[in-house]
Amino acid sequence: MNQQDEIYMRRAIELARQGGRAVAPNPMVGAVIVKDGKILAEGYHRKFGGPHAEVMAMAKVHPRSKMEGATMYVTLEPCKHFGKTPPCADAVAISGIQRVVVGAHDPFQENYELKITNYELEFLKGPVADECRDLNRFFFTWVEKKRPFITVKIAVSADGFVAKKDGTPVRLTSPEQDREVHQLRALHQAIMVGANTVMNDDPHLGVRHAEGVDPLRVIVDSTLSIPEGAQVLRDSNVLIATTHLADRHMLHVLRERGVDVWASETDSRVNLVALMQELADRKITSVLVEPGPTLYQSLKKAHLIDQEIIYRSEQRLGEGLPLDI
Repeated sequence: MNQQDEIYMRRAIELARQGGRAVAPNPMVGAVIVKDGKILAEGYHRKFGGPHAEVMAMAKVHPRSKMEGATMYVTLEPCKHFGKTPPCADAVAISGIQRVVVGAHDPFQENYELKITNYELEFLKGPVADECRDLNRFFFTWVEKKRPFITVKIAVSADGFVAKKDGTPVRLTSPEQDREVHQLRALHQAIMVGANTVMNDDPHLGVRHAEGVDPLRVIVDSTLSIPEGAQVLRDSNVLIATTHLADRHMLHVLRERGVDVWASETDSRVNLVALMQELADRKITSVLVEPGPTLYQSLKKAHLIDQEIIYRSEQRLGEGLPLDI
């Protein structure tokens, strides 16, 4: 990789990030077309089902003959299969572009063969390539592990507690950290909490201190013990994960309201592995979990934590519920 390759790929990464959650479950992809040391065009994948980054960039080059001998920098390998759109690899192959520099392999590609090969394909290595893969860690986890990428956010007191002894919540984050949490919510497609959190804290779980769309609220409640008036039940953007022990009255109430209920029928506690597979089937590629001790330990035991974000407060509680990190 030369210095110019790194510069243009970093620009492609900047473009890709603009797609954000709107492209999910597809990956975020950016593309830059360069010729004679100058950028001819740029593009990025804007929304799920829309044109891909490569096509967006090529459509901006007029006349098309300008692409003869050009180089394209793209954060993810051009797709070779039909999905919502035709294969980008074929479109690039007939464009006149001579060299395609790629930041990360597409995990879908191994089952497809490119029919037209009129350009040189080069995969970058090193920190920039790592950044390209990290950019789409949600997508790669969804494809390779058949489940969403799971981020756990925890706030802990200086002496290791997450709440008072009776479960009463305590504010342990600063206003600046609260804004960061809302940015995390905007980044993820779903947010998950346990029934105890709903009963003790009555959280909103929406995006209020950042720009973005509310994630799907996933509530883990083995017996359907949360109150009917809980804020998380304010609309239908919620999935309740329960079991065969679910309260029948509450089950009826939820279904009357049109709330989606998923049950692990053979378990007395919600099967988190099966739940994550269900979310993956629903094309959910990322879940932010704001757990209490019980849900945290269950996720840890099931090896379902990809990233932990821990906010450590200077406040001491003296006693309370430990997280046992």
